[in-house]
Amino acid sequence: MGHWFYITPEEYAAAEEVGIAPGMLDRRIREQGWSKEKAMTTPPRKGTNRRHWAAIAEKNGINYAAFMSRVYRGWSMELAATKPLESPEEAKLHALKATEHMRKLPSEYLRLAEKNGIPYATFHTRVRIHGWDLERAATEPVWTREQIGRLGAQRRREREGDWAAIIFGRR
Repeated sequence: MGHWFYITPEEYAAAEEVGIAPGMLDRRIREQGWSKEKAMTTPPRKGTNRRHWAAIAEKNGINYAAFMSRVYRGWSMELAATKPLESPEEAKLHALKATEHMRKLPSEYLRLAEKNGIPYATFHTRVRIHGWDLERAATEPVWTREQIGRLGAQRRREREGDWAAIIFGRR
């Protein structure tokens, strides 16, 4: 075999016998950097012809994108082409089922928190970040800014002492 980028007519003919088109042989050698031997002897991959099932899907009111989405998700081509699309109500029910299946915080505590005026984000933070038990996180009222400030000042005094009294002479 000659120079790496020159492909002889005999090499094209040998590749044709294996089922490799001239354009594919050129691409393999010149663009993809395959050796001539490998490029000429490796048969092309078999493609999947989905035209038949795609046509059936179109007849059944399923557009090509939906059909292919189903196939890529692992559906058989027959099922992807014949199973009718869900109505918006059915899709909503499936989404709710999936949400319930993935839920980490029990829905009864979420409803209890909502009933007590505790936002979801606050409930979630109390349980996941601060480690509160579900009952306390769902029932303890949300503190006002004033309450938070007083608690912070009290904790600082416990930790550092009343340094303001020392500075300003208060007792």
